[in-house]
Amino acid sequence: MKVKECKIETDGNDIFVIADGVTIAKRGHPGTPQAKTWIALEPGWTVRDCRGPVVEDGDEGAAIEIEYHGARVH
Repeated sequence: MKVKECKIETDGNDIFVIADGVTIAKRGHPGTPQAKTWIALEPGWTVRDCRGPVVEDGDEGAAIEIEYHGARVH
């Protein structure tokens, strides 16, 4: 499966990853076991933080990696 459009949005409380119009993950809240991780909201999706490209000032940019494994739901 190839994602054509991916974006990150917030509702003021949560941060979400949206792939091709489907909300696939949300960011864990600080102070919880899921802090600094992405929580899958749809079966088969994995979202991870990864190092981004080096930007003009020499720091690394923020980036995420999205993976989909065809998952069966019974």
